[in-house]
Amino acid sequence: MSTPSVIVVGAGPVGLATALELGLRGQEVLVLEAGNGQVHHPRAGGVNSRTMEFVRRWGLSDRVRGCGFPADYPLDIVFSTGLDRHELYRHEVKPLGLMPTPPQTPERRQRCPQLWFDPILTEAASKLPNVDLRFNVTVDRLESHSDGVTAHFTDASGQAGTVDARYAVACDGAASPLRSALGIEMSGIPLLNRSIGVFFRSKNLVERAGVRPSARWVFISPEGPIGNLTVVNGDDLWRFTHILEGTDRQELDIASVERVMRRALGPEPDIEILDIAPWRRSQLVADSYRSGNIFLAGDSAHTMSPTGGHGSNTGIGDAVDLAWKLDARLRGWGGEELLDSYELERRPIAQRNASAATRNFYGWYAKSDTSLIMEESDEAESVRRQVGQELFDGTREEWESIGVALGYRYENSPIVVGDDSPEPEDTFGTYTPTNRAGHRAPHAWIDETTSVLDWFGEGFMLLHQGSEAPPQLLDSARKLGVPVAAKKLPSSLTDLYPTELTLVRPDGHVAWRGDAGSVDERTLLLRVAGRTAEQEADGAGMGERL
Repeated sequence: MSTPSVIVVGAGPVGLATALELGLRGQEVLVLEAGNGQVHHPRAGGVNSRTMEFVRRWGLSDRVRGCGFPADYPLDIVFSTGLDRHELYRHEVKPLGLMPTPPQTPERRQRCPQLWFDPILTEAASKLPNVDLRFNVTVDRLESHSDGVTAHFTDASGQAGTVDARYAVACDGAASPLRSALGIEMSGIPLLNRSIGVFFRSKNLVERAGVRPSARWVFISPEGPIGNLTVVNGDDLWRFTHILEGTDRQELDIASVERVMRRALGPEPDIEILDIAPWRRSQLVADSYRSGNIFLAGDSAHTMSPTGGHGSNTGIGDAVDLAWKLDARLRGWGGEELLDSYELERRPIAQRNASAATRNFYGWYAKSDTSLIMEESDEAESVRRQVGQELFDGTREEWESIGVALGYRYENSPIVVGDDSPEPEDTFGTYTPTNRAGHRAPHAWIDETTSVLDWFGEGFMLLHQGSEAPPQLLDSARKLGVPVAAKKLPSSLTDLYPTELTLVRPDGHVAWRGDAGSVDERTLLLRVAGRTAEQEADGAGMGERL
């Protein structure tokens, strides 16, 4: 490939999403990954509906839907004292094959474990001629200078080298040596607790225990939560998370880990441990998402408890937000303020989602006395019912989180032009569509297979209620080089799109809404493109070529 425009460090789900977004927009992308491309310990398992909307735009929804997870596997959530012991509460969730698609989105959520999801993204990115994926390459250092970045790397043979690009995106995980080298600190709660994740194989685990299949069991003891068991492939692969007592680092050997697992899973099942990964549960967000021409995305920018599955989904949201802005800047129609807006938009979302994840985790701790939950008595049974209901109520947002997925908004973004309408309540369990500026543009079906969301992605999309789009705005866009296309909305969508005009960004968020003649077109377009008045001529004519 020619000299890359962007270097992406890390080929996890966020790095791959960044490469796909940029690659599909025609940018030359180099991805450098320290590992060999194999997923040895799948931590992420759920793809929320917003991420599935991105997957749909990448043309991969059928691949992800057909990843291999059984369509008839029950996705229940269970609180219990052990796999084959007392069940405190069971929240029944329909299997994927029976799960309806919510009316607010064209894509329902999907269970696709990382050991399948990452290879799907890897294959798609590898097929793009302008994306170069290189594995077993460690980036030792990133340097930002006035006209770009330089990556210093070491390949599998130990050979050192450098590569230059205009920008770099560090997607190198929660520990992120690159973030540390840049001197960027993290703020929040450094340690919620320490845990150990165990990826293991066990055939007929559920059948041997004599219980109904579920997506997750949360195991509760009289002293508090022991950990949880999560289905991976709907068959013989599982992930067990053991919550350690206290916050001190503890070294446990495999025999000790197995004893803990037997306490929760029972003595009978055959267990083949495939990987053990100690980890620290935290709620941290980077103080800055940018250092010169280097950007942070995903876990390198934020860490959160996995309770709710918000981590990788939030990171993929980072990738989508950043990629269209880098592309716009590289093509010349986007201004420097467009890149500055990345942190201003995405950092509050990370804080919001990380807070929701922590609240979900604390919901695992019952407020009632749990000392009797292991006993056999009528009183103990009553306590179990009370504790089970309390635990479910305390974690409801973990299982019912459509608001987290679809309801985030860029309220104070410098590239969003708002109106005087009040901000709707941000509730994590519910979502009400709105075309208010900063929000995700509402979904509606145009025909049996086409969503309004399918119109978004290339440049800006001007949705209009009248017979034609205002020619003044489109003419201003051509003169400024800002790519703006137009689509007429069906009259049936006035409830979702009550204004005459709605300008939607490439990432599907509303940049502005209003009526024709209510805004100065040139000022509006410069604002949403992140350009100052002095940059008016930058990229002139680019919009026609996109």
